[in-house]
Amino acid sequence: MIAVLFGVFAALCWSVHDVIARSVAGAVGGFRTAAWVMVSGFLLLSAYVLWDGSVWQATGPAIFSGLLLGFAYGFGVGGLFKAFSLGPVSLVGPITAGYPVLAVLWGVFNGLEPTLLQWACVGATLLGAIIVARSGEPDGGINAVAPGKLPVLLIFAAISALGYSSSIVLGQQAALTVGEVDATWLSRPVALLVLLPFAFFDGKHCVLSRNQWIAIFAMGGLDVLGVIAVNTSGHFPGKEFASVGISAYGALSVVMAMLFLKEKVSPGQWAGLAMIVAGVATLSVTQG
Repeated sequence: MIAVLFGVFAALCWSVHDVIARSVAGAVGGFRTAAWVMVSGFLLLSAYVLWDGSVWQATGPAIFSGLLLGFAYGFGVGGLFKAFSLGPVSLVGPITAGYPVLAVLWGVFNGLEPTLLQWACVGATLLGAIIVARSGEPDGGINAVAPGKLPVLLIFAAISALGYSSSIVLGQQAALTVGEVDATWLSRPVALLVLLPFAFFDGKHCVLSRNQWIAIFAMGGLDVLGVIAVNTSGHFPGKEFASVGISAYGALSVVMAMLFLKEKVSPGQWAGLAMIVAGVATLSVTQG
């Protein structure tokens, strides 16, 4: 399905984005990096929106939908970057990639009665995340996190998953009212406002180097491409299946971290990754 292909493209963009983020966030600060990525993404999209954007003819509710997307996305990206400043991609990526599970849990509180297969998918995804976190190499995975920092990392990873899961639904809805590019553009300033208080107290106030600015603008471009792809999937039948493609994000992040950051991935982590991808993908299909 076309929606799945858009999800796969978004997963690829965010996987490359995360490898760059891991190399920058530790030095610049997680929230400060995320804030600058929102600024760069806004600037990169501004020329198109000012020239040919539909936002200038949009209704108030349509514009509000794009702004609401930014509120959710700010927490998603802020939590992710902060987690990356505390631990490796091979740990953070798989944990944050299980956000479709949250859709089922939210549905349960609103009267949804999952099938036995759906509950099995939820269990497999959660168990896979635990396996990835607990079965790293002696100097990788959970063992690469500084002592006492793991609880903080997990809190910010959970915030990221909540923000991203909300932004998927909100972005697909906003694409139908204001357009996928314009919705992404509107979301950047609001996401920045969410991030600024955290960035101010992030404890990192260094002057960015040229290479760090290049990395931030590269992340900004990849991030808006991923968001636009997910938003665009809202135009097609079976838009829920976009998360099938996005579910590849965790595994792709680990593979790229292994290739480019030389992070070590143990056989146990590969098994956990397989469980996450299988659980999330099957869960997404059963929700269709």
